[in-house]
Amino acid sequence: MSRVIASIPVVRTGSLSRGTALLFAVACGVAVGNVYLPQPLLGLMAADPRVAAGGGGLIATSAQLGYAVGIVFLVPLGDLAGPRRLVTTLLSATAACMAAGAVAPTAPLLALATLLAGVFAVVPQILLPLASHLAHPRQAGRVVAMLVTGLMGGIFGSRLLGSLIAQLAGWRAAYATAAVLVAITAVLLRPALTARPIGSPMPYPRLLAGLPGLFRRQPVLRQACLLQLCVFLAFSATWTVLALYLTGPRFGWSTGAAGLFGAAGLAAALLTPVAGRRIDRHGPVAVTAAALLISGAAVVILTGAGTTVAGLAVGVLALTAGMQSGQVCHQNRIFADRPDARSRVNTLCMASAFVGGSVGSAAGTAVYAAHGWLGVCVLDAIAVTVALVAFLPVVRREGGHAE
Repeated sequence: MSRVIASIPVVRTGSLSRGTALLFAVACGVAVGNVYLPQPLLGLMAADPRVAAGGGGLIATSAQLGYAVGIVFLVPLGDLAGPRRLVTTLLSATAACMAAGAVAPTAPLLALATLLAGVFAVVPQILLPLASHLAHPRQAGRVVAMLVTGLMGGIFGSRLLGSLIAQLAGWRAAYATAAVLVAITAVLLRPALTARPIGSPMPYPRLLAGLPGLFRRQPVLRQACLLQLCVFLAFSATWTVLALYLTGPRFGWSTGAAGLFGAAGLAAALLTPVAGRRIDRHGPVAVTAAALLISGAAVVILTGAGTTVAGLAVGVLALTAGMQSGQVCHQNRIFADRPDARSRVNTLCMASAFVGGSVGSAAGTAVYAAHGWLGVCVLDAIAVTVALVAFLPVVRREGGHAE
């Protein structure tokens, strides 16, 4: 392992090698995977006699709610603390929480461990502003897209790997495996991180107190927050319910087979670098409009053809591609708008996204129980429509040209 660590390039201010960017991308995936790992395990958790009825949905919601809390209270530290110490500490805490979840004797303790793991798993939202700061301005879109690709790979890779491990050895083994992977990542990533902060020194209370004012003063940030919230709500509702839908009476798949649907998400993740190149060439407004239209088309497909495996696969692939392409656009817009406060604007944007994700997980589960798959599609349609309507004035004003 020492030979591997020695080969990792050290990050220096003003430069970001491709190898370091790739390592950042892998770390993003490993960290965020802990937030989404519970989703494909809901069926097995519900069958565990020590997990009360309904505990699985609570656990999935807790993970995303914890992530939102971590974004608000921990990500702003990216403008204040040295990345090496901050990121290593967060990864170590995430590993400890996932290990605790693997041995949790009751649903409330499992939910607490999962909640705390979500709080500490915000490493991607610290690495993204750091990478944007270190990258050449003309390559910022591609660099951010690379890290978002890693992040999305972690979201769906965790579903795929976690469901297969759970099918073979139980859901607790999936939690334990995640803990080991995060611990290894902490060791490998540490030498590649700079020890010095990238933002302006500021007391932590003042850093947090300034967030509402930052939100009020930045119209680009406010819009990015709304779009992220809406589209991520639809994305989270769909993926949270998907495992229940596939293992239910309509399809009757096993947990392991349902987890293979994560391959559709991984395929969509491969499209993210395309969005990054288009942003560098054409600007984020035109790409954002395209991403929202793709998300809308995905909802139509899920509604009309969601009773077939092919329809589900195409629909979730399109919804995922639209969501993650939009995320790259929003982050490029807000980082360029406030380069002196990248971590703080990212805090507000991604907190909005994961509040939407938490609402989507909870609402999606409730709507599915009451109205089935069609009800979830209606929920998705409402969320995406709000985002499209909110973005129309920007398209008219900018004409789809680069900002």
